Amino acid sequence: MTVNRAGTVTTVPLPPPNSPPSRRHTGSPDLHTTPQELVLRLATDPAAAGRARHAATRALRGWGVPEDTVDDIVLMVDELVTNAIEHATGPVWLRLRLRRGCCVMCKVGDGCHEAPQLRHSDPDAENGRGLFLVAALADAFGARITRTGKVIWFRRRVRDGGIPAPRTASPSITDQ
Repeated sequence: MTVNRAGTVTTVPLPPPNSPPSRRHTGSPDLHTTPQELVLRLATDPAAAGRARHAATRALRGWGVPEDTVDDIVLMVDELVTNAIEHATGPVWLRLRLRRGCCVMCKVGDGCHEAPQLRHSDPDAENGRGLFLVAALADAFGARITRTGKVIWFRRRVRDGGIPAPRTASPSITDQ
C-alpha cells in the first residue's frame, strides 16, 4: 500500500511468480508504461492477444517507430502472445522495451517449461507458421527456460543507429 501526496491510498498487488521484475505501477496494475518500456500482464483468454496488439501499437507509435516496422513488431507480438495463451500454462506477460532509441526488444513469458519448437506445417494448414514468421521478421529471437516457465524473445531494429547488424543464422531458437 502506498499513499500519494494527495493522501490517496493505492494498493499494488504482488505480481504472479512468472511476471517480469516488479516496477512501480501507475494506473492499472496490469499495465505499466514508461517512455521506453511497456509491461503488460495478460489473462489467459483469446481476447488478451488483442489487448497486447493494441498496447504494443500505442507504445511503438508513441516511441516514434516507423509505421511499417510497427506492423511487423505487432505481428510478432501477436504470434508469441497467442502461442503462450494457446499452448502454455500460468500467467502470461509481455514486455516491450526501446533500447538505445534504435532497437525494440520483446519478451513474452508464460508458466510452461517446454521450449517452443519450429515445425514445418502442411501448406494447407491453418496454423503452425508463427515461429517461422518471427524468425523471418526479427533480427534475432530465442527462448529461455526459467525457474517459473519460459521467456520467448525477439529483437528488431527500428532505426539505423548504434546497434550491430543483425546476425545471420538459420531459424533456430537460442538463449539470450
